[in-house]
Amino acid sequence: MIVEKEELNHLLDKFGVQDIIFDLISSLSAVKGLSEIDGYFSGDEKELVLNALNVLIDNQDMERCSFYLLDETQYLVNLTGLSSDEHVSGKTLTHYKPVKFKMGEGIIGMAAKTQEMQVCNDCKNDPHFQDIQKTRDCFPGSLISVPVFAENQLLGVLNISHPEPNYFTDWHIRLLQIYKNMLGQLITNCRLFQKMEKQIAKRTEELEKTLKSVEQLKDHYENQAMIDDMTGLFNRRYFYIQAERAIANTIRYGQMLCLLIIDIDFFKKLNDSFGHQGGDEVLNHVAAILKSQVRDSDILVRFGGEEFVIIFTDTTCRNGEVFAERIREAIEQSECVFKGDRLKTTVSIGVYCLNQSRAKKDRDDIDAIINRADLALYRAKETGRNKVVVFTPSLLQKNKQLN
Repeated sequence: MIVEKEELNHLLDKFGVQDIIFDLISSLSAVKGLSEIDGYFSGDEKELVLNALNVLIDNQDMERCSFYLLDETQYLVNLTGLSSDEHVSGKTLTHYKPVKFKMGEGIIGMAAKTQEMQVCNDCKNDPHFQDIQKTRDCFPGSLISVPVFAENQLLGVLNISHPEPNYFTDWHIRLLQIYKNMLGQLITNCRLFQKMEKQIAKRTEELEKTLKSVEQLKDHYENQAMIDDMTGLFNRRYFYIQAERAIANTIRYGQMLCLLIIDIDFFKKLNDSFGHQGGDEVLNHVAAILKSQVRDSDILVRFGGEEFVIIFTDTTCRNGEVFAERIREAIEQSECVFKGDRLKTTVSIGVYCLNQSRAKKDRDDIDAIINRADLALYRAKETGRNKVVVFTPSLLQKNKQLN
């Protein structure tokens, strides 16, 4: 038997098949939309739930959806909500006073307490709404409150409403049974992700603190390796690192430098007369005076034995000689007291000056510079000690003749 098109449409209308198909498509669309929401994201829980409510209103003809979160005090607090008008306009309320219910209070509280879906088909005549003003525009005609769980733990209550009474059908109820489970899983995933992020952040912070401690420890031991135990000054190792940088600045920027080698006169005799303790006292005494004479930008080290080295950076040769003479006088005029004895001491100083043109021409390395300053020091000792001698090329020529 062939059924005409008009007769088929009549039968479909008679049995409501078109409505069933439409409801099925809407329900499937809502489920699909909810499944596409990513619970593992960096947004907060409120944003996640609002996205889920958007999906529900987008696919189901509801006036308003809201979610009441169960807090630590066992109150159901309105986390967020969305009306159909807000959904269409894309604007939601940013400032509102959250409504909250106790367990068992109202339909929302009953849904939480009984852990079962609560359906109100005619809110105006329902005793749960007797204390609420029923003339206001937003008063619902129909309402469903659905408890939302995750792993048997109550998370909150999903609340949906429509202004018409007896509006919700079995399709809505079946959809909400599926929807609440998916929503519960989304919230759980979100919380797990946020918990994981916090743990990662905490571990990262702990790791950064550990790395910082390791770096500080490394710097400490590196500095310790560059510190002279006796005087507290930097040592030869530190000197070579800093000297190379100073020479590079002279070549690149034209910052002239003066290198001083300072040797305590008759130090062996001091050791022989007063022992190593007396010699150590003199070394610390001279080191303290040198510290007081240099700038923060200068390089001061104990080079070894009774020798100290200073590099005066960004200065002229004349100023370097003046600095050297000032140091010599300061030490000569001082006294070192050791076990009641007043020890007078002097120093001899050799000075070598390096300018940009000489550095570029000769490509002097630090050992060559030290050697030239050392020749000036030897000349100071050779000619009577307790004096400053500035290197000249004649000293280099004289040294070649002797060798």
